[in-house]
Amino acid sequence: MLKRVLLVVVLVLAVSSMVMAQATYTEAPSLAEQVAAGTLPPVEERLPPEPLVIEPVEQVGEYGGTWHMIDQNNELGFTLMTTGVEGFLKWNRDASGFRPNVLESYEWNDDATQLVVHFRQGIRWSDGEPLTVDDYLFWWNDMVLDENIPVDPASGTVVNGEPMTLEKIDDFTLQFTFAGPNPLFLENHSRGPWNSAQSIVPAHYMEQFHPGYNSAVTDTTELMNRYNTSTRLHYPDMPTLGPWMVTSYVPDQLATLTRNPYYWKVDTAGNQLPYIDNLQVEIASGAVSEQVALRAIAGELDMQVRDIALQDVPLILESAEAGDYHVIMWDRGDFAWPWLMLFYDLADDGLEDLMYTQAFRQALSVSIDRIQMNDVTALGLATPRQFSMLPWAEEFQSPEGQALYEEWANSYIDYSPEQAGSLLDSIGVVDADGDGFRDRPDGTPLELTITMFPDDPKVTQSLELIQGDWQDVGIKTNINIMTWDEYTAANEAGEVQIFAWPSAAGWGLLSAPSVWAPVEGVQWAMAGMNIGQYYQTGGAEGVAAREGSMLAQLQEVYSRAAAATNAEDRNAALLEAYRIHVEQGPITIGTIGQHPSPVIVSNDFHNVPEVGLVASWDLGYPGTADPEQFYIDQP
Repeated sequence: MLKRVLLVVVLVLAVSSMVMAQATYTEAPSLAEQVAAGTLPPVEERLPPEPLVIEPVEQVGEYGGTWHMIDQNNELGFTLMTTGVEGFLKWNRDASGFRPNVLESYEWNDDATQLVVHFRQGIRWSDGEPLTVDDYLFWWNDMVLDENIPVDPASGTVVNGEPMTLEKIDDFTLQFTFAGPNPLFLENHSRGPWNSAQSIVPAHYMEQFHPGYNSAVTDTTELMNRYNTSTRLHYPDMPTLGPWMVTSYVPDQLATLTRNPYYWKVDTAGNQLPYIDNLQVEIASGAVSEQVALRAIAGELDMQVRDIALQDVPLILESAEAGDYHVIMWDRGDFAWPWLMLFYDLADDGLEDLMYTQAFRQALSVSIDRIQMNDVTALGLATPRQFSMLPWAEEFQSPEGQALYEEWANSYIDYSPEQAGSLLDSIGVVDADGDGFRDRPDGTPLELTITMFPDDPKVTQSLELIQGDWQDVGIKTNINIMTWDEYTAANEAGEVQIFAWPSAAGWGLLSAPSVWAPVEGVQWAMAGMNIGQYYQTGGAEGVAAREGSMLAQLQEVYSRAAAATNAEDRNAALLEAYRIHVEQGPITIGTIGQHPSPVIVSNDFHNVPEVGLVASWDLGYPGTADPEQFYIDQP
């Protein structure tokens, strides 16, 4: 992977040198008109002295057009995945490693405890103000370290229980010091539209909403609304580093974005990106996948990556010619859809005891008929499997790794109600009162509730099947629906027993590590946000995993893996962690996964790569595919 990353750096620098040699740049006609009118500086003054050069997938594009897409709700998460993936580094388009982005270069010391980074000089926010290290320092000093601001330290910023320290060398150079080796900090801190992409904030704009800078501000509501990813795109006046900026937001209806005149990237011919003028994002109401299918068939979507139900794929393919679009089959890269997150920080102590009991978890897993689920919910296209990481991860490429992957992915997935019954009997989970449902070992009723997000037909179908399977072995089961905010609050309160997370992908230390080790206080952290938050904050907040438990073991091995300064030691530690999942699992329960994922592309929409991984938000597709170089044929 390191060789691959270095190669990308060399190629980027080589292409940059070719573009710099011409010393002139081209801009969109709409911007040229503003320059001519004197309302906008010339393009050479808006770009950095050495702008980042993006090589188009197919060819240099043309300016113009509006990209029509659908987002699932007012949080505009998919829109942020398109226009907000601008961190320190950025994934390669095939997710094989990372490439320079906001950072132009960086250097580590020998033991990976000190890092010096160099911001790309000349980047400007969309309002024309310069980006400097002060924007990142504002986030760290005035948001994370300010006890009055509800922002937790990001993953990797606390090592051995101690927050990192930062020293400003100059306006574009910053020194990080960690309390122990932290060699993957930059990669870990550059995932998707979060982490450094969220942490580099426009200080000159945010200060007006900060109580420490504006005495008229009495609370943090407006500050946090502009910081949180779920509401950030609601504010057209908030500057951005992305290729498009919000110009209008109407809740439950529409978000409109237009090109950022100060976007700091160019193509190989010196054309300032992005090519596309505007994004028009319809905000779905009700079942978003149904609306995507209807709009696609009608030819009303230019490029849609998410919320395409597998059941609709045959109809979408049949309608492609009439709708003037084609379908690219990206890989979802998911390890399950859904995967059942069991929570271990419950307000209900008796149920928490059962969650920590391996035989109980094994019974839940073997009582699920995954073959039936695959046929009913995925047209038979998925793979029945246990929750496990993805087979192409680096740590699985050795013979030992391949064997462990097969063992993990296939553990406790064979449908056996009889085995489930025996396991439950062995731990005293029996029908004590004769009502047809099993009770807890203390004789009180056992009732499980699986929670899900609204408007996911595949998860709904899957849970209805699981509900029937579990009730067939005597476990009374309910299905509950929560919005994101409701789920977050219930998660923090220890009130979510099991959550059916929709499609997701991840592996190793860089792509959603919190799904296999409780190391981040995020909503998708296995075992529960509170246990991940305890680790992430060095014990300052959250709930500790039970001493000596499989969760505590995973946290300990994760710490060693994250501190490893060479790939051999890192991969060995990862396999050790995965072995805990095999021998003490399942800890999280998988169902079926590795689905294909259709991407709808209008026939006049270009430069979309043939390869992508859709499920992981950490991977940041389609932002990772450089949507600034997508273009639309113009009349």
